[in-house]
Amino acid sequence: MMRPTKTRVSLLRAAALLVGLSSLGLARTAQASPDFPPYLKEALDKEFPSVVHCVPLCTACHNTTEGGPGNLNSFGVTLEGSGIGLQPGDADPAHDLALVENAIHNLALAMPPPDSDHDGISDVTELNDGDSPSIAGPAGVGQFCPDIRYGCGARIAAAPPVDRVSLLTSGLVAFGLVLARRRRSKACARRVQR
Repeated sequence: MMRPTKTRVSLLRAAALLVGLSSLGLARTAQASPDFPPYLKEALDKEFPSVVHCVPLCTACHNTTEGGPGNLNSFGVTLEGSGIGLQPGDADPAHDLALVENAIHNLALAMPPPDSDHDGISDVTELNDGDSPSIAGPAGVGQFCPDIRYGCGARIAAAPPVDRVSLLTSGLVAFGLVLARRRRSKACARRVQR
């Protein structure tokens, strides 16, 4: 016959194991797609073949390098309104590229030309000059593809995303194991006292 203490410990272990195993099947949250900056360059090159464009950072359309929906800067909102309206991974790469090309084409044809940062210079002019259409005035000059360097040739690299579900699950599993260990220690201490 199993003692109640052992049953509780076994149940805690089983619950911790179940939570840990269930997290393995959970999908991670969507992260920014590294494909869109090159698509944006390709679309600009196609629409304006006489201008050499660079591959921008995600901050060309987003407030941070994380990207993602709801994190668009003023130019990202304008571009989204010009025909993108997609999420990373929604479609195949050829479809995503076609949507970006369509948005840039619509932006180029728009009358009056959009000026996302309201600095009096159209987005198309700023894009072709290498300036950020989301940063007004002199602060946006050369900021569409900023060459960010610190120290001796250092470069910025994206930080790996934090998988919050796995982090939470790991914490719960560790907590469950600590509780089980504590209960076992208390049960052993009681047996020794008897």
